[in-house]
Amino acid sequence: MKLLMVGAGSMSEALVRGWIDAGLSPETITMTNRSDRDRLDQLHNELGVRIVDEEDVNAYDIVVLAMQPDGVLPYVRSKTWTKPLLISVAAHIEPAELEAASGLPAVCAMPNTPVAFRDGMTGLWFGPETDESVRATATALFERVGRTAVTDAKTMSAFMAAAGCSPAFFYEIVGSMTPVLTDAGFDEATARQIVAQAMKGSAELLLHETRPTDALISDVAAPGGPTDRGVGVLRDRDLSDVMSAALRESAKEDVEQHQS
Repeated sequence: MKLLMVGAGSMSEALVRGWIDAGLSPETITMTNRSDRDRLDQLHNELGVRIVDEEDVNAYDIVVLAMQPDGVLPYVRSKTWTKPLLISVAAHIEPAELEAASGLPAVCAMPNTPVAFRDGMTGLWFGPETDESVRATATALFERVGRTAVTDAKTMSAFMAAAGCSPAFFYEIVGSMTPVLTDAGFDEATARQIVAQAMKGSAELLLHETRPTDALISDVAAPGGPTDRGVGVLRDRDLSDVMSAALRESAKEDVEQHQS
């Protein structure tokens, strides 16, 4: 499989690092970038990927469009497409738009940056012209770097908020908890590691459990104990409402941008 990555920003780098770690040969990945040659040289030297100034899109099996959203459709329209599977990782682009511009099946994918460590969550919005083979190929590619969920026009904005925006919310939580540890005497790096590792372990348990979250809380919150008292503070201050409001605000912003 030969893959072309058009764009060399942070998401491109995260995906390529994850794919290489998952076993894709760097020699099968080519990157190009319209504006920053130094950036391409850096990624070539660090990752061993191929780089080109001018690309023949039909020389590849998969072309991943990872430029700014306003450049995606002009780029697609500027090329004659005969072969590759077209995947966009740019926000606010619909797969049907890509299919109309290219004449090929297309997929819109929304990964988050943990794909660099193969712990990502990617939403896959399949175009109307995609068949089972195309869907399987796209799914397998992104499952190399984490988990996937099928999205569509109705669900993509909520997915983007939950998977793409929520990491910032988690970082905010970690940032608010670490001072308690540093005040107790831990250094900043150790305090952050303690909270982050606890969060990581809890996430892993959530991925393997099917019981409701209230049941999982009960496992560690003995009545009247320290965990129970802490959970009480969160509920008294309505953490549920705060987190829900934050997620809905992020999803609303995405819908407004997509409609504009």
